[in-house]
Amino acid sequence: MKKVLIIGAGLAGCYLASLLQDTCHVTMITKGTQADSNSMLAQGGIAASLDPGDSPAEHAADTLAAGQYHNRQTAVNQLVTTGPKLIQRLITHGMAFDHQANGQLDFGLEGAHSHHRILHANGDRTGAALTKFVQSHLNHVHWQPHTTALELQRQNGICTGVIVRNQRTHQIEILSGEAIVLATGGLGNLFPLTTNDATITGDGIAMAARIGAAISDMAFVQFHPTLLSLHGRCYGLITEAIRGSGAILVDENDHRIMADVLQKDLAPRDVVARHLKAWQQRGHQLFLDISAIPNFTQRFPGVTENLDRHHVPFRSTHRIPIQPGAHFVMGGVTTDLSAQTSIPHLFAIGEVACNGVHGANRLASNSLLDCLVSAKKAADKIQALQPTEIGKAAVAAKPAITPHLPELADLQAHAWRYLGVVRTPAGLKAFLDWLSPFNYRQLSPRQLTADQLTIANLCLCASLIAKAAFAEPKSLGAHYLEETVPSR
Repeated sequence: MKKVLIIGAGLAGCYLASLLQDTCHVTMITKGTQADSNSMLAQGGIAASLDPGDSPAEHAADTLAAGQYHNRQTAVNQLVTTGPKLIQRLITHGMAFDHQANGQLDFGLEGAHSHHRILHANGDRTGAALTKFVQSHLNHVHWQPHTTALELQRQNGICTGVIVRNQRTHQIEILSGEAIVLATGGLGNLFPLTTNDATITGDGIAMAARIGAAISDMAFVQFHPTLLSLHGRCYGLITEAIRGSGAILVDENDHRIMADVLQKDLAPRDVVARHLKAWQQRGHQLFLDISAIPNFTQRFPGVTENLDRHHVPFRSTHRIPIQPGAHFVMGGVTTDLSAQTSIPHLFAIGEVACNGVHGANRLASNSLLDCLVSAKKAADKIQALQPTEIGKAAVAAKPAITPHLPELADLQAHAWRYLGVVRTPAGLKAFLDWLSPFNYRQLSPRQLTADQLTIANLCLCASLIAKAAFAEPKSLGAHYLEETVPSR
């Protein structure tokens, strides 16, 4: 049987495993557990044109508009036409999405969508419900939890395996396979304020970059407008579906922040995030006013649980304190429509990949859909791979280099200041100058501690973002460049 190594435990990796498990020997490598991924935290839902009044063409048009037409048209078409079929197949196999009282699927609305097309499961716990459903069907998969992927292996130009380290025993080994799949998510923990799971630290992008895989569109990092914010810290996502249900963004004086903006509170995320940041910089507090939403606690049980956990008195105030934070990277490891990277037998699916579907700004609730579609296309390609001879690999010794790395908090603070919601050419240069003395590029991952590896990977991702942003002379989507005015 063909050996397939999948790095990551989210929806993309698990769905791929479900499609391959009966014909391939599948190993799932994750530095956490099956429960640790961004997919498990996804609240908003999954977008698909399943309503009779909707169409793939309209979904494609919304995706392109949100992405500022920087998208790859063929990837968008693949997403909106293949996605609904995969969702129907999941429903046929027992996946329970939320329904209306009349028994019809309950389609929600989110920012920049022209139609109610967002499916939810368990209210605002869609990602967890969908990922757990797929995981429940993984019957012939070998899991390696608490295992850190360190370095990808190449032989004769082909990716043949990955060096991993068991976090408990610290033992290092080489795992080989005919197909190596990155399903590691993004890089949200580069920033101090993020919706991402703690395990998401740019590992897949960094590993691919180190062996020379093509990387694309790293300038485009999406900042979600509404994270629960208390005392300058963020405590998870407040789903956009709440605004889709009628909530509005206000300040401490109940002034509507988005009143004068096209599409108002449901404008694209980059637009909303910039307005909120500007409002905050004027000294205002930011809130989500939920007074227009009946049965809020029943409709959004996950958000309610989180608000109660942090003692937010939303039942009496009808307001949730929020602020923007890092959410999703549109760029990543470059792939074709079959999830194949520039290195043969190395695949990338989900957020770690850049197949062009999201353009300069991801449309809300397209990420879970892309997880399914990219996994399905990868499965088809992997099934068709011709067998390859893999020689016995050994972990070659490398000269030890003393790490010179920044503190994680310093890296995050600099990234937020210079690579965040609003950027300047001078700020991007200042960030690259600050980063340049550190030796993260020269270090061997297997000689680093877990904390050092996290910082090295995030430094590499940060440099890719800064250089790509510096090369984009004009604002586009989530890359917003504010020209500095020279002093007189």
